[in-house]
Amino acid sequence: MKKLGKLLRNLLIVCGVLFIIVLLLPDDEEMSANQEQTGVETTAGAEHVAGTAENSFPEDMVKEKQTEIKGDGKDQATVFVYMNGSDLESEDGEATEDLCEMLAANISSQVNVLVETVGTKSWSKRLGIASDHTQRYKVEAGNLVLVDDSLGQLDCTSPDTLADFISWGAENYPANRYILIFWDHGAGPVYGFGYDEHQSEDSVLTIDEIQTAIRQSGIYFDIVGMDSCIMSSLELCCAMYNYCDYMILSEDFESGYGWSYTGWLNALSENTSISSEELGKIIVDDMIADNEENGEGSSTLALIDESYMKVLYTAWADFAYANEPALLGENYSMHVRGGRRAHPVLRGKGLFDFLFDEDGDYSMSDYYITDIMAVAQNIESKETEALAAAVNLSICYFNCTDDEVGMTGLSVTLPYGDSEFYGYLYPVFTGVGMDADYVGWLEKFVYAEGYNDYYDYESWYEDDWEGWDDYEDDWDWIDWLFFEDDDYWEDDSWNEWGSDQSWAEFGNGRSDCMRKQIAC
Repeated sequence: MKKLGKLLRNLLIVCGVLFIIVLLLPDDEEMSANQEQTGVETTAGAEHVAGTAENSFPEDMVKEKQTEIKGDGKDQATVFVYMNGSDLESEDGEATEDLCEMLAANISSQVNVLVETVGTKSWSKRLGIASDHTQRYKVEAGNLVLVDDSLGQLDCTSPDTLADFISWGAENYPANRYILIFWDHGAGPVYGFGYDEHQSEDSVLTIDEIQTAIRQSGIYFDIVGMDSCIMSSLELCCAMYNYCDYMILSEDFESGYGWSYTGWLNALSENTSISSEELGKIIVDDMIADNEENGEGSSTLALIDESYMKVLYTAWADFAYANEPALLGENYSMHVRGGRRAHPVLRGKGLFDFLFDEDGDYSMSDYYITDIMAVAQNIESKETEALAAAVNLSICYFNCTDDEVGMTGLSVTLPYGDSEFYGYLYPVFTGVGMDADYVGWLEKFVYAEGYNDYYDYESWYEDDWEGWDDYEDDWDWIDWLFFEDDDYWEDDSWNEWGSDQSWAEFGNGRSDCMRKQIAC
Protein backbone atom coordinates (compact mmCIF):
# COMPACT_ATOMS: atom_id res chain seq x y z
CA MET A 1 0.00 0.00 0.00
CA LYS A 2 2.90 2.35 0.77
CA LYS A 3 4.31 1.77 -2.72
CA LEU A 4 0.90 2.41 -4.29
CA GLY A 5 0.47 5.60 -2.27
CA LYS A 6 3.91 6.82 -3.26
CA LEU A 7 3.16 6.08 -6.92
CA LEU A 8 -0.14 8.01 -6.77
CA ARG A 9 1.60 10.93 -5.08
CA ASN A 10 4.28 11.07 -7.77
CA LEU A 11 1.67 10.93 -10.51
CA LEU A 12 -0.19 13.85 -8.93
CA ILE A 13 3.06 15.87 -8.76
CA VAL A 14 3.83 15.19 -12.44
CA CYS A 15 0.28 16.14 -13.46
CA GLY A 16 0.54 19.35 -11.44
CA VAL A 17 3.82 20.32 -13.09
CA LEU A 18 2.41 19.63 -16.56
CA PHE A 19 -0.68 21.72 -15.74
CA ILE A 20 1.50 24.68 -14.72
CA ILE A 21 3.57 24.37 -17.91
CA VAL A 22 0.40 24.42 -20.03
CA LEU A 23 -0.82 27.54 -18.23
CA LEU A 24 2.47 29.32 -18.93
CA LEU A 25 2.45 28.58 -22.64
CA PRO A 26 1.38 31.58 -24.82
CA ASP A 27 -2.01 31.24 -26.45
CA ASP A 28 -2.64 31.66 -30.17
CA GLU A 29 -3.65 35.31 -29.79
CA GLU A 30 -0.41 36.18 -27.97
CA MET A 31 1.71 34.42 -30.58
CA SER A 32 -0.10 36.01 -33.50
CA ALA A 33 0.15 39.45 -31.91
CA ASN A 34 3.91 39.03 -31.61
CA GLN A 35 4.30 37.85 -35.22
CA GLU A 36 2.02 40.58 -36.58
CA GLN A 37 4.59 43.28 -35.82
CA THR A 38 7.14 42.11 -38.38
CA GLY A 39 5.25 39.58 -40.47
CA VAL A 40 8.62 37.83 -40.62
CA GLU A 41 9.49 34.60 -38.88
CA THR A 42 11.70 31.57 -39.43
CA THR A 43 10.39 28.19 -40.48
CA ALA A 44 12.63 26.27 -38.12
CA GLY A 45 10.98 24.65 -35.11
CA ALA A 46 11.45 25.38 -31.43
CA GLU A 47 14.36 22.93 -31.15
CA HIS A 48 17.39 23.73 -33.28
CA VAL A 49 19.96 20.98 -33.74
CA ALA A 50 23.36 21.89 -35.17
CA GLY A 51 23.81 20.56 -38.67
CA THR A 52 20.12 20.43 -39.50
CA ALA A 53 17.67 22.88 -41.03
CA GLU A 54 14.10 23.00 -42.25
CA ASN A 55 13.73 25.06 -45.41
CA SER A 56 10.70 26.41 -47.20
CA PHE A 57 10.52 29.17 -49.82
CA PRO A 58 7.07 29.05 -51.42
CA GLU A 59 6.43 31.34 -54.34
CA ASP A 60 4.09 33.65 -52.42
CA MET A 61 6.74 34.69 -49.89
CA VAL A 62 7.37 38.02 -51.64
CA LYS A 63 5.48 41.11 -50.52
CA GLU A 64 3.76 43.33 -53.06
CA LYS A 65 4.84 46.95 -53.21
CA GLN A 66 2.18 49.01 -51.43
CA THR A 67 3.14 52.48 -52.66
CA GLU A 68 1.21 53.07 -55.88
CA ILE A 69 3.05 55.37 -58.28
CA LYS A 70 0.60 57.00 -60.70
CA GLY A 71 3.16 57.86 -63.37
CA ASP A 72 3.42 60.68 -65.92
CA GLY A 73 4.53 63.12 -63.23
CA LYS A 74 1.14 63.01 -61.49
CA ASP A 75 2.46 61.87 -58.13
CA GLN A 76 2.63 63.91 -54.95
CA ALA A 77 5.50 63.25 -52.53
CA THR A 78 6.04 64.22 -48.91
CA VAL A 79 9.54 63.84 -47.47
CA PHE A 80 9.91 63.74 -43.66
CA VAL A 81 13.34 64.63 -42.26
CA TYR A 82 13.55 63.69 -38.58
CA MET A 83 16.58 65.87 -37.84
CA ASN A 84 18.05 65.30 -34.41
CA GLY A 85 20.94 67.76 -34.56
CA SER A 86 22.76 66.48 -31.43
CA ASP A 87 26.48 67.17 -31.03
CA LEU A 88 26.87 66.82 -34.79
CA GLU A 89 25.23 70.24 -35.04
CA SER A 90 26.40 71.89 -31.81
CA GLU A 91 30.05 70.98 -32.46
CA ASP A 92 30.33 71.06 -36.26
CA GLY A 93 27.14 72.50 -37.75
CA GLU A 94 26.57 69.37 -39.84
CA ALA A 95 22.76 69.46 -39.66
CA THR A 96 22.79 73.04 -40.93
CA GLU A 97 25.07 72.01 -43.81
CA ASP A 98 22.59 69.34 -44.90
CA LEU A 99 19.69 71.77 -44.55
CA CYS A 100 21.54 74.13 -46.88
CA GLU A 101 21.85 71.27 -49.38
CA MET A 102 18.07 70.87 -49.22
CA LEU A 103 17.57 74.61 -49.71
CA ALA A 104 19.80 74.47 -52.80
CA ALA A 105 17.40 72.04 -54.49
CA ASN A 106 14.70 73.29 -56.83
CA ILE A 107 11.73 71.82 -54.96
CA SER A 108 8.54 71.61 -57.03
CA SER A 109 5.02 72.27 -55.77
CA GLN A 110 4.35 68.51 -55.91
CA VAL A 111 7.05 67.77 -53.33
CA ASN A 112 6.79 68.67 -49.64
CA VAL A 113 10.03 68.55 -47.67
CA LEU A 114 9.24 68.72 -43.94
CA VAL A 115 11.92 69.00 -41.26
CA GLU A 116 11.58 68.57 -37.51
CA THR A 117 14.54 70.17 -35.69
CA VAL A 118 15.23 68.66 -32.30
CA GLY A 119 17.90 67.38 -29.96
CA THR A 120 20.75 69.89 -30.01
CA LYS A 121 21.72 72.53 -27.46
CA SER A 122 23.16 74.93 -30.01
CA TRP A 123 21.90 75.31 -33.57
CA SER A 124 23.95 77.41 -35.96
CA LYS A 125 22.66 80.98 -36.29
CA ARG A 126 22.80 80.75 -40.11
CA LEU A 127 19.18 79.60 -40.48
CA GLY A 128 17.67 81.01 -37.29
CA ILE A 129 16.66 77.64 -35.83
CA ALA A 130 15.75 77.69 -32.13
CA SER A 131 17.98 75.77 -29.73
CA ASP A 132 15.63 75.77 -26.74
CA HIS A 133 12.61 74.11 -28.34
CA THR A 134 11.53 71.85 -31.20
CA GLN A 135 10.33 73.37 -34.47
CA ARG A 136 8.84 72.18 -37.75
CA TYR A 137 9.86 73.65 -41.09
CA LYS A 138 8.99 73.30 -44.76
CA VAL A 139 11.60 73.72 -47.48
CA GLU A 140 10.00 76.09 -49.97
CA ALA A 141 11.52 78.11 -52.84
CA GLY A 142 15.00 77.98 -51.34
CA ASN A 143 13.78 79.06 -47.93
CA LEU A 144 13.32 77.27 -44.63
CA VAL A 145 9.76 78.25 -43.71
CA LEU A 146 8.70 77.85 -40.07
CA VAL A 147 5.28 76.15 -39.98
CA ASP A 148 4.96 75.06 -36.33
CA ASP A 149 6.61 76.82 -33.39
CA SER A 150 4.29 75.58 -30.64
CA LEU A 151 5.87 72.25 -29.69
CA GLY A 152 8.11 73.07 -26.76
CA GLN A 153 11.21 70.96 -26.14
CA LEU A 154 10.44 67.44 -27.39
CA ASP A 155 12.50 64.30 -26.84
CA CYS A 156 13.87 62.90 -30.10
CA THR A 157 14.28 59.48 -28.50
CA SER A 158 10.59 59.20 -27.62
CA PRO A 159 8.48 57.20 -30.11
CA ASP A 160 5.61 59.62 -29.47
CA THR A 161 7.68 62.49 -30.87
CA LEU A 162 8.34 60.60 -34.10
CA ALA A 163 4.76 59.34 -34.42
CA ASP A 164 3.32 62.83 -33.95
CA PHE A 165 5.66 64.33 -36.56
CA ILE A 166 4.60 61.74 -39.14
CA SER A 167 0.89 62.05 -38.35
CA TRP A 168 1.05 65.85 -38.48
CA GLY A 169 2.88 65.84 -41.79
CA ALA A 170 0.57 63.33 -43.46
CA GLU A 171 -2.51 65.23 -42.29
CA ASN A 172 -1.29 68.64 -43.44
CA TYR A 173 0.68 67.59 -46.52
CA PRO A 174 -1.00 64.43 -47.87
CA ALA A 175 0.64 62.57 -50.74
CA ASN A 176 0.67 59.19 -52.42
CA ARG A 177 4.44 58.80 -51.88
CA TYR A 178 5.96 59.18 -48.43
CA ILE A 179 9.69 59.17 -47.67
CA LEU A 180 11.07 59.17 -44.11
CA ILE A 181 14.69 60.09 -43.32
CA PHE A 182 16.33 59.75 -39.91
CA TRP A 183 19.20 62.19 -39.42
CA ASP A 184 21.65 61.72 -36.52
CA HIS A 185 23.91 59.18 -34.87
CA GLY A 186 23.27 55.49 -35.39
CA ALA A 187 24.32 52.73 -32.99
CA GLY A 188 23.16 49.59 -34.78
CA PRO A 189 20.01 47.49 -34.41
CA VAL A 190 20.41 46.92 -30.67
CA TYR A 191 21.24 50.39 -29.36
CA GLY A 192 19.25 52.16 -32.08
CA PHE A 193 19.14 55.76 -33.28
CA GLY A 194 19.54 59.24 -31.87
CA TYR A 195 21.52 61.16 -29.30
CA ASP A 196 19.46 64.04 -27.90
CA GLU A 197 21.64 66.56 -26.06
CA HIS A 198 18.68 67.57 -23.90
CA GLN A 199 18.23 63.99 -22.62
CA SER A 200 20.39 61.54 -20.68
CA GLU A 201 23.35 60.02 -22.49
CA ASP A 202 21.83 56.54 -22.52
CA SER A 203 18.53 57.67 -24.07
CA VAL A 204 18.07 56.28 -27.60
CA LEU A 205 15.26 55.44 -30.00
CA THR A 206 15.46 51.67 -30.36
CA ILE A 207 14.22 49.86 -33.46
CA ASP A 208 11.21 48.45 -31.61
CA GLU A 209 10.29 52.02 -30.64
CA ILE A 210 10.77 53.17 -34.25
CA GLN A 211 8.45 50.37 -35.33
CA THR A 212 5.90 51.39 -32.69
CA ALA A 213 5.99 55.04 -33.77
CA ILE A 214 5.47 54.27 -37.45
CA ARG A 215 2.69 51.82 -36.66
CA GLN A 216 0.96 54.45 -34.50
CA SER A 217 1.19 57.03 -37.29
CA GLY A 218 -0.67 54.74 -39.69
CA ILE A 219 1.54 55.82 -42.62
CA TYR A 220 3.15 53.39 -45.06
CA PHE A 221 6.38 54.63 -46.65
CA ASP A 222 7.80 54.27 -50.11
CA ILE A 223 11.33 54.65 -48.70
CA VAL A 224 12.72 54.80 -45.17
CA GLY A 225 16.32 55.99 -45.02
CA MET A 226 18.77 56.54 -42.19
CA ASP A 227 21.53 59.11 -42.56
CA SER A 228 23.25 57.37 -39.66
CA CYS A 229 25.99 54.87 -38.91
CA ILE A 230 25.77 51.06 -38.92
CA MET A 231 21.99 50.71 -39.29
CA SER A 232 21.94 48.39 -42.33
CA SER A 233 20.92 45.22 -40.53
CA LEU A 234 18.67 42.25 -41.11
CA GLU A 235 16.94 42.98 -37.80
CA LEU A 236 15.99 46.57 -38.69
CA CYS A 237 14.78 45.51 -42.13
CA CYS A 238 12.60 42.83 -40.54
CA ALA A 239 11.21 45.41 -38.11
CA MET A 240 10.23 47.68 -41.03
CA TYR A 241 8.78 44.89 -43.18
CA ASN A 242 5.15 45.96 -42.77
CA TYR A 243 5.85 49.69 -43.00
CA CYS A 244 7.83 50.46 -46.17
CA ASP A 245 8.79 49.19 -49.62
CA TYR A 246 12.49 50.11 -49.51
CA MET A 247 15.17 51.10 -47.04
CA ILE A 248 18.41 53.02 -47.62
CA LEU A 249 20.99 52.18 -44.95
CA SER A 250 24.70 52.21 -44.19
CA GLU A 251 26.40 49.05 -42.97
CA ASP A 252 29.51 51.01 -41.99
CA PHE A 253 30.21 54.06 -39.87
CA GLU A 254 29.29 57.21 -41.79
CA SER A 255 31.56 60.22 -42.02
CA GLY A 256 30.34 63.59 -40.81
CA TYR A 257 29.55 64.45 -44.42
CA GLY A 258 26.72 61.90 -44.60
CA TRP A 259 24.15 61.99 -47.37
CA SER A 260 24.06 64.56 -50.15
CA TYR A 261 20.56 66.04 -50.50
CA THR A 262 20.47 68.44 -53.45
CA GLY A 263 20.69 65.97 -56.33
CA TRP A 264 18.02 63.48 -55.36
CA LEU A 265 15.57 66.19 -54.27
CA ASN A 266 16.03 67.79 -57.69
CA ALA A 267 15.45 64.43 -59.37
CA LEU A 268 12.26 63.83 -57.38
CA SER A 269 11.01 67.36 -58.12
CA GLU A 270 11.74 67.03 -61.84
CA ASN A 271 9.80 63.76 -62.01
CA THR A 272 7.65 62.86 -59.03
CA SER A 273 6.92 59.54 -60.77
CA ILE A 274 10.58 58.49 -60.77
CA SER A 275 10.83 54.85 -59.73
CA SER A 276 11.85 54.16 -56.15
CA GLU A 277 14.80 52.13 -57.42
CA GLU A 278 16.12 54.94 -59.60
CA LEU A 279 15.65 57.51 -56.85
CA GLY A 280 17.39 55.23 -54.37
CA LYS A 281 20.31 54.75 -56.75
CA ILE A 282 20.76 58.52 -57.00
CA ILE A 283 20.78 58.83 -53.20
CA VAL A 284 23.37 56.07 -52.87
CA ASP A 285 25.66 57.25 -55.66
CA ASP A 286 25.54 60.93 -54.67
CA MET A 287 26.47 60.12 -51.10
CA ILE A 288 29.43 57.96 -52.14
CA ALA A 289 30.63 60.45 -54.77
CA ASP A 290 30.54 63.37 -52.33
CA ASN A 291 32.43 61.42 -49.68
CA GLU A 292 35.08 60.50 -52.26
CA GLU A 293 35.41 64.08 -53.51
CA ASN A 294 35.63 65.56 -50.03
CA GLY A 295 38.16 63.06 -48.80
CA GLU A 296 35.92 61.71 -46.06
CA GLY A 297 36.13 58.15 -47.38
CA SER A 298 35.10 54.83 -45.82
CA SER A 299 31.42 55.02 -46.69
CA THR A 300 28.87 52.48 -47.86
CA LEU A 301 25.18 52.76 -48.68
CA ALA A 302 22.65 50.16 -49.81
CA LEU A 303 19.14 50.26 -51.27
CA ILE A 304 17.27 47.32 -49.75
CA ASP A 305 14.09 45.80 -51.15
CA GLU A 306 11.75 44.96 -48.27
CA SER A 307 9.78 42.57 -50.50
CA TYR A 308 12.36 39.86 -49.84
CA MET A 309 12.70 40.00 -46.06
CA LYS A 310 10.78 36.76 -45.50
CA VAL A 311 13.07 35.09 -47.99
CA LEU A 312 16.22 36.50 -46.42
CA TYR A 313 15.22 35.90 -42.81
CA THR A 314 14.34 32.28 -43.56
CA ALA A 315 17.53 31.70 -45.56
CA TRP A 316 19.66 33.20 -42.80
CA ALA A 317 17.97 31.16 -40.05
CA ASP A 318 18.31 27.94 -42.07
CA PHE A 319 21.99 28.71 -42.66
CA ALA A 320 22.70 29.76 -39.08
CA TYR A 321 21.06 26.78 -37.41
CA ALA A 322 22.72 24.34 -39.81
CA ASN A 323 26.17 25.89 -39.33
CA GLU A 324 26.04 26.63 -35.64
CA PRO A 325 29.45 25.06 -34.78
CA ALA A 326 31.23 27.09 -37.45
CA LEU A 327 29.57 30.34 -36.38
CA LEU A 328 30.41 29.74 -32.72
CA GLY A 329 33.98 28.71 -33.53
CA GLU A 330 35.07 32.09 -34.90
CA ASN A 331 34.11 35.71 -34.20
CA TYR A 332 32.62 37.19 -37.38
CA SER A 333 32.13 40.68 -35.91
CA MET A 334 33.75 43.24 -38.22
CA HIS A 335 36.69 44.97 -36.55
CA VAL A 336 36.40 48.32 -38.38
CA ARG A 337 37.13 51.65 -36.67
CA GLY A 338 34.36 54.17 -36.28
CA GLY A 339 33.36 57.40 -38.01
CA ARG A 340 31.79 60.74 -37.14
CA ARG A 341 28.15 59.67 -37.17
CA ALA A 342 28.60 56.74 -34.83
CA HIS A 343 26.61 57.16 -31.64
CA PRO A 344 28.68 59.32 -29.27
CA VAL A 345 28.39 56.88 -26.42
CA LEU A 346 29.14 53.19 -26.17
CA ARG A 347 27.37 51.07 -23.57
CA GLY A 348 29.96 48.35 -23.66
CA LYS A 349 32.73 50.67 -22.39
CA GLY A 350 31.70 51.93 -19.00
CA LEU A 351 28.06 52.79 -19.68
CA PHE A 352 28.36 56.01 -21.66
CA ASP A 353 31.47 57.30 -19.93
CA PHE A 354 33.16 58.85 -22.96
CA LEU A 355 32.41 60.53 -26.25
CA PHE A 356 33.54 59.30 -29.63
CA ASP A 357 35.70 61.33 -31.93
CA GLU A 358 37.38 60.70 -35.28
CA ASP A 359 40.20 58.77 -33.58
CA GLY A 360 38.10 57.07 -30.91
CA ASP A 361 39.06 53.56 -29.83
CA TYR A 362 35.91 51.75 -30.91
CA SER A 363 34.93 49.56 -33.82
CA MET A 364 32.07 47.62 -35.35
CA SER A 365 33.04 44.62 -33.24
CA ASP A 366 31.77 46.62 -30.24
CA TYR A 367 28.32 46.34 -31.84
CA TYR A 368 28.77 42.67 -32.95
CA ILE A 369 27.99 43.49 -36.58
CA THR A 370 28.59 40.66 -39.04
CA ASP A 371 28.46 40.95 -42.83
CA ILE A 372 25.97 38.33 -44.04
CA MET A 373 27.51 37.68 -47.46
CA ALA A 374 31.03 37.32 -46.04
CA VAL A 375 29.82 34.63 -43.64
CA ALA A 376 27.85 32.88 -46.38
CA GLN A 377 30.90 32.72 -48.62
CA ASN A 378 33.23 31.56 -45.85
CA ILE A 379 31.11 28.65 -44.60
CA GLU A 380 30.31 26.09 -47.27
CA SER A 381 27.14 24.12 -46.71
CA LYS A 382 23.90 23.08 -48.36
CA GLU A 383 22.33 26.34 -47.20
CA THR A 384 25.11 28.67 -48.39
CA GLU A 385 23.97 29.28 -51.96
CA ALA A 386 20.37 29.87 -50.89
CA LEU A 387 21.52 32.51 -48.40
CA ALA A 388 23.71 34.20 -51.02
CA ALA A 389 20.77 34.23 -53.42
CA ALA A 390 18.47 35.75 -50.81
CA VAL A 391 20.99 38.48 -49.96
CA ASN A 392 21.40 39.26 -53.64
CA LEU A 393 17.65 39.64 -54.10
CA SER A 394 17.30 41.83 -51.01
CA ILE A 395 20.13 44.26 -51.76
CA CYS A 396 18.75 46.11 -54.73
CA TYR A 397 21.73 48.45 -55.15
CA PHE A 398 25.01 49.00 -53.31
CA ASN A 399 27.95 51.37 -53.60
CA CYS A 400 30.97 52.24 -51.47
CA THR A 401 34.09 54.36 -51.43
CA ASP A 402 37.29 52.91 -52.87
CA ASP A 403 38.88 52.43 -49.47
CA GLU A 404 36.03 50.37 -48.08
CA VAL A 405 36.98 46.83 -47.09
CA GLY A 406 34.93 43.78 -46.17
CA MET A 407 31.34 44.98 -46.54
CA THR A 408 28.68 44.02 -49.05
CA GLY A 409 25.67 45.98 -47.81
CA LEU A 410 23.78 44.14 -45.07
CA SER A 411 24.69 42.81 -41.64
CA VAL A 412 23.35 40.55 -38.92
CA THR A 413 23.95 40.74 -35.16
CA LEU A 414 25.76 37.93 -33.30
CA PRO A 415 26.55 38.82 -29.63
CA TYR A 416 29.95 37.14 -29.25
CA GLY A 417 31.06 36.83 -25.63
CA ASP A 418 28.96 39.68 -24.24
CA SER A 419 26.13 38.88 -21.85
CA GLU A 420 25.43 42.56 -21.13
CA PHE A 421 24.97 43.27 -24.84
CA TYR A 422 22.66 40.26 -25.14
CA GLY A 423 20.66 41.69 -22.24
CA TYR A 424 20.02 44.82 -24.33
CA LEU A 425 19.42 42.77 -27.48
CA TYR A 426 16.73 40.42 -26.19
CA PRO A 427 13.91 42.91 -25.44
CA VAL A 428 14.58 44.90 -28.62
CA PHE A 429 14.56 41.93 -31.00
CA THR A 430 11.57 40.26 -29.36
CA GLY A 431 9.91 43.67 -29.20
CA VAL A 432 9.90 44.01 -32.99
CA GLY A 433 8.30 40.58 -33.26
CA MET A 434 11.29 38.44 -34.21
CA ASP A 435 10.98 34.71 -33.58
CA ALA A 436 11.57 34.21 -29.85
CA ASP A 437 13.27 30.87 -30.50
CA TYR A 438 15.79 32.56 -32.78
CA VAL A 439 16.45 35.38 -30.30
CA GLY A 440 16.90 32.79 -27.55
CA TRP A 441 19.28 30.83 -29.78
CA LEU A 442 21.48 33.94 -30.12
CA GLU A 443 22.42 33.59 -26.45
CA LYS A 444 24.73 30.74 -27.46
CA PHE A 445 27.08 33.36 -28.92
CA VAL A 446 27.59 34.85 -25.45
CA TYR A 447 29.41 31.64 -24.55
CA ALA A 448 31.03 30.97 -27.94
CA GLU A 449 34.48 29.42 -27.62
CA GLY A 450 35.78 31.33 -30.63
CA TYR A 451 34.75 34.83 -29.56
CA ASN A 452 38.40 35.98 -29.33
CA ASP A 453 39.31 34.58 -32.75
CA TYR A 454 38.30 37.31 -35.23
CA TYR A 455 37.58 36.44 -38.86
CA ASP A 456 39.91 38.16 -41.36
CA TYR A 457 37.49 40.22 -43.47
CA GLU A 458 40.27 42.07 -45.26
CA SER A 459 41.81 38.89 -46.65
CA TRP A 460 38.41 37.57 -47.72
CA TYR A 461 37.54 40.87 -49.39
CA GLU A 462 40.84 41.10 -51.26
CA ASP A 463 41.19 37.44 -52.21
CA ASP A 464 37.68 36.03 -52.60
CA TRP A 465 35.09 38.78 -53.04
CA GLU A 466 34.69 39.71 -56.71
CA GLY A 467 31.83 42.14 -56.27
CA TRP A 468 28.12 41.98 -57.00
CA ASP A 469 28.66 42.07 -60.76
CA ASP A 470 30.09 38.56 -60.58
CA TYR A 471 26.86 37.31 -59.01
CA GLU A 472 24.75 39.11 -61.58
CA ASP A 473 26.55 37.41 -64.44
CA ASP A 474 26.42 33.91 -63.03
CA TRP A 475 22.92 33.51 -61.65
CA ASP A 476 19.28 33.86 -62.44
CA TRP A 477 18.48 34.09 -58.76
CA ILE A 478 14.69 33.89 -58.90
CA ASP A 479 14.60 30.80 -61.09
CA TRP A 480 17.31 29.03 -59.12
CA LEU A 481 15.99 29.82 -55.66
CA PHE A 482 12.35 29.05 -56.28
CA PHE A 483 11.96 26.87 -59.33
CA GLU A 484 15.07 24.91 -60.25
CA ASP A 485 16.00 23.36 -56.91
CA ASP A 486 12.71 21.88 -55.76
CA ASP A 487 14.44 19.15 -53.78
CA TYR A 488 16.17 21.71 -51.56
CA TRP A 489 13.02 23.32 -50.18
CA GLU A 490 11.16 20.32 -48.80
CA ASP A 491 8.91 21.68 -46.09
CA ASP A 492 5.79 23.71 -46.93
CA SER A 493 5.17 25.44 -43.64
CA TRP A 494 4.47 28.95 -44.95
CA ASN A 495 0.85 28.38 -45.94
CA GLU A 496 -0.60 30.21 -42.95
CA TRP A 497 1.02 33.61 -43.46
CA GLY A 498 -1.16 36.42 -42.15
CA SER A 499 -4.34 36.94 -44.13
CA ASP A 500 -4.00 40.69 -43.66
CA GLN A 501 -1.08 40.71 -46.08
CA SER A 502 -1.37 40.84 -49.85
CA TRP A 503 1.23 38.60 -51.45
CA ALA A 504 2.42 38.73 -55.05
CA GLU A 505 3.24 35.75 -57.19
CA PHE A 506 6.97 35.42 -57.04
CA GLY A 507 8.69 37.53 -59.65
CA ASN A 508 5.87 40.08 -59.94
CA GLY A 509 6.98 41.94 -56.83
CA ARG A 510 10.24 43.07 -58.39
CA SER A 511 10.22 45.85 -60.91
CA ASP A 512 13.16 46.60 -63.15
CA CYS A 513 15.25 47.44 -60.12
CA MET A 514 18.69 48.73 -60.97
CA ARG A 515 21.08 46.12 -59.74
CA LYS A 516 24.43 46.51 -58.03
CA GLN A 517 26.75 48.10 -60.56
CA ILE A 518 29.74 48.88 -58.38
CA ALA A 519 32.26 46.15 -57.57
CA CYS A 520 33.97 47.86 -54.64
